[in-house]
Amino acid sequence: MQVMSLMTNGKATVVQNVKSSEYLELPKAPLSEAKSLLDIEAQRQNWETTAYRTSNQQLYAVLADCLEYGKKMEVIEAKQRSSELEAFFKQRGYVYKKDSPLLTRIVKAVFGELDRRRLSTYSIVLRTAQSEEVKPENLASWIEKNRGIQEIKMARSNTYVSPKQKADTAKSSFSNLPNLAVAKERLAEIADAQFIGSECVLLAEQQADGSFHIKALTRSGGAVTAAMTALYGEQQKASA
Repeated sequence: MQVMSLMTNGKATVVQNVKSSEYLELPKAPLSEAKSLLDIEAQRQNWETTAYRTSNQQLYAVLADCLEYGKKMEVIEAKQRSSELEAFFKQRGYVYKKDSPLLTRIVKAVFGELDRRRLSTYSIVLRTAQSEEVKPENLASWIEKNRGIQEIKMARSNTYVSPKQKADTAKSSFSNLPNLAVAKERLAEIADAQFIGSECVLLAEQQADGSFHIKALTRSGGAVTAAMTALYGEQQKASA
């Protein structure tokens, strides 16, 4: 028995048989009323093998169709596809960027433009799959083999080299490359002193006798960057 003394209006009042724990602790629900860890684990396993897996498989099927739509085509077909994409964007009211990667544009057309992170993730996954020559019908198994979409994105992020970085790397070694040939005829007529030492792109057509007929010259920054990026890719293949 505990005896507590409380002050009421300056007078001491004795309270008997009072345990302090009755005022400090709330009654606890019996553990038997909660689901066991085994039950919760089983519930999680059921979710992973049914709703979660079905949902992922449906997503992978959509992404596989995007990959198929973005496959390599002949020039005429590729132009038609670009026209269809642009028309679709206008119909939906989306901002169309011609310089965005093709698969990025396809993903944006299919998934809308509300969630940029999700669009970026799906685009990275599809471009990685395309670079590894994954067929659309094998995309789902490839994603699962690589431990899911987020893991593929993280792996790509750690090793990703942007087009600008590729172009800058190629440009840094460009002046040290040996001359394949020196072309001056007719080109001297369009030469401009202010561009001495700067890069340009010559568009040529290979002939049956092994010669190259130069058809045009462009100093467009985009064309030069694209050419340097392509050169970077060739250099990486050669050094692999």
